[in-house]
Amino acid sequence: MTAKKPVAAWKDDSSGPGRRVELTADQNQAVTDRWEAARTAHKGLDAAVEAVEEALRDTHGAKLEGKQHRLMGLKAFRRKVALQLDDHVPLEKILRTVRDLNRYTLTFAPNSYTEGVRHTYALLHERGYAIVPGSEQNTWEDPVYKGFRAVWQQPDGAARFEIAFHTPDSYRVKTENHLLYDLYRSNHLLPLGEETDPMAEGHEDAAKVVQHQRYGEIPAKGSNR
Repeated sequence: MTAKKPVAAWKDDSSGPGRRVELTADQNQAVTDRWEAARTAHKGLDAAVEAVEEALRDTHGAKLEGKQHRLMGLKAFRRKVALQLDDHVPLEKILRTVRDLNRYTLTFAPNSYTEGVRHTYALLHERGYAIVPGSEQNTWEDPVYKGFRAVWQQPDGAARFEIAFHTPDSYRVKTENHLLYDLYRSNHLLPLGEETDPMAEGHEDAAKVVQHQRYGEIPAKGSNR
């Protein structure tokens, strides 16, 4: 058996001034190991979600979108962990509670959306998957991000994965709004105690307005669960 190659310290050199976006060698090793575990689980989780898509494609218009994003990139995960560490969240808690290393997006036709979500629950329950308590987030009333998401756990508890539920139009708008959504969240990356740049506040307000307008143009869906 080949010995595991040690991992060096990591720093995001592309980040601007302010927040510390770096990991020690030990932290980076733990983060990398957690990501490798998610990558190992990847194929089995793909099969489970693809089975849902196939079962509900003809009856509910199910489609699995964004397949290239179904495993969070290692650099993105390192950055996410580093930012939480800078907020004094313990590493063990971050690694234990991370929910979206494996993440999927299912869309359903607007008139079949509610039933599509319900049938997804039923199909995953039949396979032994369970909802992680407290993970369901209904943001259909949110003006800047509309959708519904929940986190599931493998029968053996080894891996968690998130599913975001959209209609084709809400998914399209979400994709178009991605850069604006990052801008809207950008103030969270400021150092604690540092005042917000007035220009950044203006950009954030503009992002909110544009996102809200885009969502206002999409057809209504059936009521959610």
